[in-house]
Amino acid sequence: MDAFTPLAYAPVVRATLRLDRRATYPDYLAVERHSPIRHEYIDGVIVAMAGGSDEHNAITNKLAALCVIRLAGECRSYSPDQRFWVGATQRGRYSDGSIICGPPEHPPHDPQATTNPRVVFEVLSPSSEGDDEGDKRLDFQSLGSLQAYVVVAQDERRVRVYRRKQRGEWPAEPDMYRDGESFDLPTLARAIAVSEIYEGIIDPAGRSLLR
Repeated sequence: MDAFTPLAYAPVVRATLRLDRRATYPDYLAVERHSPIRHEYIDGVIVAMAGGSDEHNAITNKLAALCVIRLAGECRSYSPDQRFWVGATQRGRYSDGSIICGPPEHPPHDPQATTNPRVVFEVLSPSSEGDDEGDKRLDFQSLGSLQAYVVVAQDERRVRVYRRKQRGEWPAEPDMYRDGESFDLPTLARAIAVSEIYEGIIDPAGRSLLR
């Protein structure tokens, strides 16, 4: 398949309505191998991922740094380039960051995708907020290894954390943390203060310090 056909870059809704044929997962992998940008594979549609704002990218990098100095045991922090396979929905997904403990586990059809994140981070942006808090969250929560799904705002100092309960179920509502508060995550030896994430990026009133 030609990586520059409309299939590779069509928005999800338009592609669902107009495409005569859905892309296969091998089609998707072929696009990923030859493309300078990342794509997700959603219901037979190959969806290009938009680049993040200055604030989005700075917050993503800060989160990774804060996690690295707190990791416990055999857990490691992974970059946004780490791809995940979601077997329950047959989707290929990316996150803004993740923590995987022990060796990454791979599905047989995609040796570069993993299936066992312990924590997933998403930094909200206007183009992705509905998916990050909707289908993407549910996709990642279907993975048996996941213990926390963390949603970080980029326009105010606010973090939401969904935590899997002891019996395996997920709460409908996350725990909310704001400036002046801290939150714990599985695999981290100590808590992260909300203010640490946004220091030098977003001020306490929600104004960008990068502009």
